[in-house]
Amino acid sequence: MTLLEQLLLYVRPRIVFRSPDKHIIIQDKIENGRAVRLLLYDKIRESGMYLDDYGKQDPLFYYMQTLKLITEHYPDIKNTLMIGGGGFVYPQIYLYKHPERSITVIENNPGLVELAKKYFSLDTNDKHLTINITDGFKYISDHAGDGSFDMIVFDAYTGDKAANDILSAQSLVKMHKMLKKEGILALNMVNEQMDVIAMNTYMLESTLKLIFANTRIVRCKGGGNCILMASDRKI
Repeated sequence: MTLLEQLLLYVRPRIVFRSPDKHIIIQDKIENGRAVRLLLYDKIRESGMYLDDYGKQDPLFYYMQTLKLITEHYPDIKNTLMIGGGGFVYPQIYLYKHPERSITVIENNPGLVELAKKYFSLDTNDKHLTINITDGFKYISDHAGDGSFDMIVFDAYTGDKAANDILSAQSLVKMHKMLKKEGILALNMVNEQMDVIAMNTYMLESTLKLIFANTRIVRCKGGGNCILMASDRKI
């Protein structure tokens, strides 16, 4: 992207897609001095990435930076399940850094997959990426007890509303059974205010303490999110 094109984006952000129902907007603009592309649902930032050559190794969203650090800290994470695809930015970051690993993404909206392919560089031919178009709660119920994942990432939001059925005690118990012995559950949680952990996050942690041996709340840079981790290993 030329300097002139970046200047124009800075002055006037560009909408590159708007869904017929107007819920979803994909917008190009300038953030942190770099061109970015955002996926918005009812004006809530659901996904985003830098449009330059570093977009797949330098997460735009702070919570994705935290998830990246978690996967780098635990080198034995080889097989990850992600619930909620959105713009499919994090799976690309995950595989760019660790092309030998595998990730399965559960997304209930097939239209988002097509948008991710067209606007967010998603390569559905990557043999290390599996996409299942299905309801997240149903997938968890159908695969409880598999014990095949090293990590499960929850990022299932519609706008600012989480898929609460997936965060129910019943579902959390099943996700525990989907993990390997020292597997890690990582929940992307939205803070009540900047740097203020929401009561819902503390309540979820209390539930997780009944299921997992260890829990931890990791604050994300910027203060808008935190990652709620749970595992039977020390974290």
